[in-house]
Amino acid sequence: MASNLRPWEEPVENKCPVKFHNVDFCAPAAHDNPYEMYDYFLEHEPIRFDEKNEVWEVFRYDDIVTIERDTETFINGEGVRPGIPPDPGMIYQDGEQHSKQRALVSSGFTPRQMRKMEDRAREIVVDLVDKMLEKDEVEIVTDLAGALPSRLIADMLDIPEEKRPTVLGWINMIMMGGCGPEYVTDEVNDAFEGFCMHHEEMYQDRLAKGCTGSDLLTIWMNAEINGEKLDESQLLFEHVLLNVGGAETTRSAIAGGLHQLSLDPKQYDALSDDPSLIPNAVEEIIRWVCPFVNMYRTATRDYELHGKVIKEGQQVGLTYPAANRDPSKFKNPHEFNIFRDFTKEARHLSFGLGPHFCLGSNLARREIRLSLEEMTQRVKKISIPEGKDVEYVSSSFVRGLSKFPAILDPR
Repeated sequence: MASNLRPWEEPVENKCPVKFHNVDFCAPAAHDNPYEMYDYFLEHEPIRFDEKNEVWEVFRYDDIVTIERDTETFINGEGVRPGIPPDPGMIYQDGEQHSKQRALVSSGFTPRQMRKMEDRAREIVVDLVDKMLEKDEVEIVTDLAGALPSRLIADMLDIPEEKRPTVLGWINMIMMGGCGPEYVTDEVNDAFEGFCMHHEEMYQDRLAKGCTGSDLLTIWMNAEINGEKLDESQLLFEHVLLNVGGAETTRSAIAGGLHQLSLDPKQYDALSDDPSLIPNAVEEIIRWVCPFVNMYRTATRDYELHGKVIKEGQQVGLTYPAANRDPSKFKNPHEFNIFRDFTKEARHLSFGLGPHFCLGSNLARREIRLSLEEMTQRVKKISIPEGKDVEYVSSSFVRGLSKFPAILDPR
């Protein structure tokens, strides 16, 4: 009889929980529907060694928090993806250099800038929902969840309208390379080369104009602290990070959140009836979806965890979606609950923790909130057309919906 088990599974005696062997954590398929696997590791093997990629994986909430906070023992400077070397970007820096670079990049995310971005984001959301309500059937990923952050980022950078589809295509391809070295294909390299040329054109254009504009790249070029500025290579990789991190988190959270709400009309109606619930719903959506699967740190010394020794120089993967479903921290962790009391439970780790906490988290929260406000007030019901279903991105780096066909019932 043919086995129904996946390649990394084998049964154990007495029908105990499935035991997982030889998981390739860089393989996209390992994360296509990962929560049974995460549950096993959370309970039985909270740290394991991925032999194929020669990296450790950590799953429990408290362990990830400990590693994130111990910036002397676990560093970013050797790379945050398995086998992919570091670049001059902020996320690959540690200590004083990271603090200085982050402060310079933060110049584009001041309270004044955030208010300006929120106003523009609201205009975009209203326009996108207007257009969706004109259609018999919509695709929420492309029509709203993906369109909002990509348009907002393009506006922030003042990218010409005619170039925006090309830039978006490059960014989507570059993200595919985040799974590991074997996924850095010629297409990924070509996309990165195209983006570099695009960045150089923008950089030279700002120089020619005397850096007098108000777009985000100009703000970064003008930023200065104690006589130090971002150099051209740093500007390039912050530009890449903004597009990859800024777009992916928001797209996945909006699409994933609306999908869960469509499956639970009572929770959707609760947000319609009481918009004050939306900020808490945003946090539950971010916990539930957890757009980034993991980030890696490198050990600067031998470190023992649950009886296993991480050797100096080895990488450790922080599996955020598993931590966000850790039953020791979240009541009924596999239940989507917009009423979850985060004052009595842990805060999700979807944006990381410590000095590398996501710089764009506040902007992402605002975009998700604005989308929920507009949808719940203008759309009575979201349903999936008969014979269709959602589809997920297959990746070991990011997790979210790639397709969400829907019919919107307007109010």
